[in-house]
Order: sequence, then structure tokens, then C-alpha cells
Amino acid sequence: MNDSASLKHKIATQLLESDLMFSRRFLDGMLADQANSTIPYFCMNNYLSLFIYESHKTLKVIDPPRAARLTYNHEAVIEKARHSVKLFDGSKVGHASILGDFTAIIAADRKRFLNNTWFPPARVLETDLGEWRYRGRLVTTTQVASFFSGIPNLATSDISIIGRTLMTLAETQARFLEQATESLPWHGSSFMSGMHFGELKSRDRRSEWHFKRLFDTALSDELTASMSSFQCSLNVLDVILSADQCAASGETLLKLRFITLYHVLSSLTQLKAAYGSTLSRGSLSVLNSILSHQTSVTIMHADARGFRNTLIHYTPEERVIPRLTLSLPFYGLVEEYYPKHDFCSLSQELGEHTTRVATLLDEWARK
Repeated sequence: MNDSASLKHKIATQLLESDLMFSRRFLDGMLADQANSTIPYFCMNNYLSLFIYESHKTLKVIDPPRAARLTYNHEAVIEKARHSVKLFDGSKVGHASILGDFTAIIAADRKRFLNNTWFPPARVLETDLGEWRYRGRLVTTTQVASFFSGIPNLATSDISIIGRTLMTLAETQARFLEQATESLPWHGSSFMSGMHFGELKSRDRRSEWHFKRLFDTALSDELTASMSSFQCSLNVLDVILSADQCAASGETLLKLRFITLYHVLSSLTQLKAAYGSTLSRGSLSVLNSILSHQTSVTIMHADARGFRNTLIHYTPEERVIPRLTLSLPFYGLVEEYYPKHDFCSLSQELGEHTTRVATLLDEWARK
């Protein structure tokens, strides 16, 4: 192996180990506090699945013996869940595929929970959508959780079945993560230890009525539900993961903010292109405020695709390897793709923009 290939593999290994240890710390805290675990797991499962799927795929190439020692079950569920991180970018046919997923989820929920009360006049009180807010901010719904979990029928299952399904999946992920990180130094508890679960509030709603009050009346129910997934993703980063002050989490937090912003911005661009002519002036104003902001432009710069691909798939592009080094924060990747930034300044800007876009989406949802 030449020096360039060796450096590429070392960087990929350290990038994926950072993500896997972050994930292990979260699952360790979650499994130790199962009474408060369900909603944080709803919020994090798609990211956990992304880390596990992509790290194992990368190790098969750069370290086959290590990859062979690492196995996990529920492959189809994990693969589908990791794909959901891409939002409208998750399919070659664009947003249509994601809208199809939400159409199926919404239809199944309404069939399961509506129009089945034995006393017909009471059916007006039936609900089919559960939502959870942390410190007043929407962090997940039953529909969003179904989409991000890779288990489309999750919300229509009985509570006991949901609990067993999630625990089995979490234990599978935890075994993989423990095996993959057993030789790495432990960095302490995750953001779970900083959460105040008394500030996590739930509410049941009837989606066909509730959706008419969200974002824009021109949006279909499945589009509104998908917009809620954008909103939840950013709020999780802004009000839940922000509790993680561990220095060892820095690389993974930068990654989560970047890829989430990247795919939310890309999805909003697609939304505007496909439906902009039907949206209200107020909706277009919010969209334009988000998409035209300088940080959005920076994130979506043409070179950002290479940075995003390295964050997702771990292996740096061949063309940038000669300018990377193990001695720089984040190996010099930030300076290579964003010459005006270093790791610290980009981390700060991404954190601020996460708050900015999340706040604008919250305000838009309330109209």
C-alpha cells in the first residue's frame, strides 16, 4: 500500500470510529434509561443506521478482516432508515418517492385509528397523529418516526409491539457498535445525560385537520408531513444534541449538522421548483430567506458535494489526499473544501445556521 492509500484509509478509519463511538455512547445511555429512551431513539435511529451501514461498507473495502468480524441483523430496516437521512435526495426520482412513503404511512395510520369508535358521534374526537415537543420545539411525530425508522407500519402497531421492535433493533445496533469500538477510549456519557425529560411533551392530533394549519394550505398532506420531517431533524440538532458538550463529539456533530442542512436545503430547493407557483407569498418569502442566506449558499456550493460524500462514505476523494494530514483538525478536510474556514469556524457557522433554519421552519409551520 502506498503512502496516499495508507493516509486515505487512516482518515476513513478515524472518521468512522468517531461516529461509531458517538453512537455507542448514545445507545449506552439509552439502554440504561429505557423509561426515557423511546423518543430520543425515534430522533436518532436514522443517523445510527447511517453510521452503521456506511462504516461497515467502508471497512469491507479498507479493512476486510475487521469488517468480517462485525455483523448485524435487520439489514433491510437499517438500510432503509439510513436512506431517509437524504430526504428528497433519497431516490433517483426525487421527492416523488418520499411522498409515496408518507402517503402510505398516513393512509395506514388513518385506517388504523379513525372511524372505528363504536359510537359514531364520538368519532370526531379520534386522532391519528402523535407529536412530541422538547422545550416547545417539535422533535418527532408518529409519521416522521415511521419514516426515519425504516419501519413503515411502526405507528400502527400496539405500544408493546413498538417497544419490543425498537429494543430488538437497538440491541442489534449496540452489539455492532460495542464490537467496532471495543479498543477505543471511552469519552463519557452522551447528550442523553443532559436532557430534561420533564420538558418532553406529547400531544395527539387529527392529521387531516392539523395539516391544514401547517406551512401552506397549497401543500398536500404528504408534503406537509415531509416538511415536518425537515423541521424535526433540525430541531433535534438544535435543542437535543446541543446538550452534548463533549469535545470528542465535535466531528460527528459537525457532520450531522452539515448533512442535515445539506439535504434539507436541497429538498427545499426541489420543493420550490416543483410547487413554488402554488405557494403563498409568505411561504415563498420564508423559502427565499432560507435558500438565499450566505451560509446556505456556502453549504450548497458545487464543491460541497465532495465534502458531503466524504462525511457520508468516510473515504476522502483521491484528488484531495495530497493536501490532507493527520495532524490537522478534521485532517484538513474543511480547509480543502472551504478555504475561508477551519474546523472551529465551520462548526460554529453550521451550529448558528441550524438554529436559524430550524427557527424559520418553526415560524413557517405556525404561519
